[in-house]
Amino acid sequence: MTTAPGRRSNAGASARRQGELERTAERANQHRRAKWALPLAAVVAAVLGWAAATVTVWQIGALVAVAVLAYEIRQTYRRQHNSWVSGADGEEATARLLAPLARRGYAVLHDRAIRGSRANIDHLVVGLFGVALVDSKNWQSKKSTLTITGGLLRYGRYDQTKALKTVVWEAEQAAKALGVPVRPVLAVHGAKVPAPRGRTELHGVTVIEAKKLRGMLSGLPTQFGWDAARVTAVEQLAEERLPRHGG
Repeated sequence: MTTAPGRRSNAGASARRQGELERTAERANQHRRAKWALPLAAVVAAVLGWAAATVTVWQIGALVAVAVLAYEIRQTYRRQHNSWVSGADGEEATARLLAPLARRGYAVLHDRAIRGSRANIDHLVVGLFGVALVDSKNWQSKKSTLTITGGLLRYGRYDQTKALKTVVWEAEQAAKALGVPVRPVLAVHGAKVPAPRGRTELHGVTVIEAKKLRGMLSGLPTQFGWDAARVTAVEQLAEERLPRHGG
């Protein structure tokens, strides 16, 4: 069976590559800004430092100048939130949660490409229950909560209906590739799912707190016609038809 214990797997690999590309572009923009912003800040720092020194002592003036320049350097090179890196962290965390299933006979695959599109499947789990596609969401913000109102899932003020529909679409594509039904699951890291046992069904997707994902999958009943040989056969088909994502 395919095993993937966290960082040793390819879980989150494509998201992390994209995050690195964005970080490289961000750093280039910061360097371009620094060429004009830091010399200007040095002039401002010198003027403010001189002004402070004339009304106090030179040590205070020097401190003001250093503080002004340090502030501008920090603002220029401040690292912005990178959603791709955050997503990759979530996928790696899910991979660690799923690793014990792989050791128990389940097939667990990560970061799989959907041919004919730029989309990727975060995780695919094959067992005697059938097949589940798991999409990871790393929603860690302390300022935002997960809410369900009128059948709508929101994270903070953002409607997540599109995210749920995307998971359904990905599961449909996986089902076409494998020739078997695929259960769509959205695993949430960080935010609490406001439902009994941290799990609910919305728009055909099982939305569950990530820490409860492994228990849910291992608790699903065996489906007729599924045995160890079929699990292996479907895994091999997935390796062929849902290859590792190229980024």
